[in-house]
Amino acid sequence: MEMNLYDVYRILDIHQPSNAEEVIARYRELKEKYNQIKETTKDLKTQMLYQRKLIELDDAYLYFLRHHMQ
Repeated sequence: MEMNLYDVYRILDIHQPSNAEEVIARYRELKEKYNQIKETTKDLKTQMLYQRKLIELDDAYLYFLRHHMQ
């Protein structure tokens, strides 16, 4: 799937931010939250779900950095 800026905002669960700092702050917030959930649960299905969320989050962040931080 080809990512776009709309996907980044959807994955980060934010409306169009006014600046890059908002995107970066939201990414860090969700990264910490998802990691904590993944590490504290004993349920393998939940761990796998949050691992997938972390990958999607990283993909969105990298897209944003490559295409909108120039």
